[in-house]
Amino acid sequence: MAGDVNNPRLWEGADFYTAPVGTALPVLLTDGMSTVPAWKAVGLLSEDGASESRDEDSTDFYAWGGKLIRTQRSRHKRTISVTCLEDNLTVFGLTNPGSTVSTAAGVNTRTVKIPKSDKSSFVLELVDGDIVRRRHIPQGEVTEVGEVSLSESDLQAFELTITIYPDSNDVLYVDYDNDPQGASA
Repeated sequence: MAGDVNNPRLWEGADFYTAPVGTALPVLLTDGMSTVPAWKAVGLLSEDGASESRDEDSTDFYAWGGKLIRTQRSRHKRTISVTCLEDNLTVFGLTNPGSTVSTAAGVNTRTVKIPKSDKSSFVLELVDGDIVRRRHIPQGEVTEVGEVSLSESDLQAFELTITIYPDSNDVLYVDYDNDPQGASA
């Protein structure tokens, strides 16, 4: 059987961070994300993990006789979804951009406004044993928030869908890892 049993990844742990667009990343994968204080963790994530979605239009062109000769791709869109389990200030800011929180005499007041466009940078950090992968999304935006259950039988959770915007060179994101199986020769 062909293949290498060291290549499959089972991401046993993950963290998700956000910061203003243009915020630098920690220099090394061994540096914690906290070495750059602008990066804020969203907290606990659902055990369902993160998921990436792709959407694009394609048009097929055929030669006489029905032979496929070319496919044109356009309107490419990429999103990533995570479910945050904590109701903290970072998650509040992502789910309610433009809203405010104030505290006086031990009482927090959350004033929720109609969401405004708010682009941010994101990092999804994945861990499989000693292997660490950081997916850096330089520019994205929470464009969808799933239903939030407020009940005694379901855990309150915030499912976020982040639309990833390309930079001027069409780069959507960059993965950094220390995986020897993925090293170039």
